[in-house]
Amino acid sequence: MRFMLTFRKVNKLLQELENFFILTPVMYVPGMIGNLLRRAYYSRRLKHMGRNVVIELGVQIQNPGYVSIGDNTWIDKFVILIAGKPLQGRITYHKANHNYPGQPFEIHIGRNCHIAPFVLIQGHGGFWLGDNSTIASGCKVYSFSHHYRNLADRDDPRRDFMFTSQASLKDQSMISGPVMVEDETALGLNSTIMPGITIGKGSWIGSMSLVTSDIPSGMVATGNPVNSWKTK
Repeated sequence: MRFMLTFRKVNKLLQELENFFILTPVMYVPGMIGNLLRRAYYSRRLKHMGRNVVIELGVQIQNPGYVSIGDNTWIDKFVILIAGKPLQGRITYHKANHNYPGQPFEIHIGRNCHIAPFVLIQGHGGFWLGDNSTIASGCKVYSFSHHYRNLADRDDPRRDFMFTSQASLKDQSMISGPVMVEDETALGLNSTIMPGITIGKGSWIGSMSLVTSDIPSGMVATGNPVNSWKTK
């Protein structure tokens, strides 16, 4: 046990040293030189990196081995991509999404996409963005989040689960569900997408909208929460 603890501490220290001496400078070098450095760095670490990908200053990618980015895609300034396995041991309800073609814990961003500044994609439950799509500034996508109930056991009367990740595991209830955003979609400024949602091909989500249920293809959907939509 002592050996394992020591090994983990050493491994964590090495990762922190890599972040300090390599990743931090790479993240914050501006301009064309910075873009070239980030491309060189992430081409060896992402699951897949297509041609002509641009990763701008300040982008953070957690567990890049679970992230794929298609050809001619632009990841704009200060985007946060969170992929990989979540912490284990929590109560988790999995919301199935049969439209999702990807793997668990992964983020897939298609070809010819733009992820605008300050977007957050929480991909622990899985996230797929189709080709020729855009996510506007400030949009938040969650495939894994807290819930005030234990959805894995509907008969559990408890309602006092905590929202903080710093609470003990027994006091947290989690929900996960892959998010599928099909080709040629637009997620508007400061919109929020919740776990297990599918947004159909060619649909547009309005600014400040909260999406808690599936949106069919070819629609314009607005509202907080979205409870209706219309054809384009």
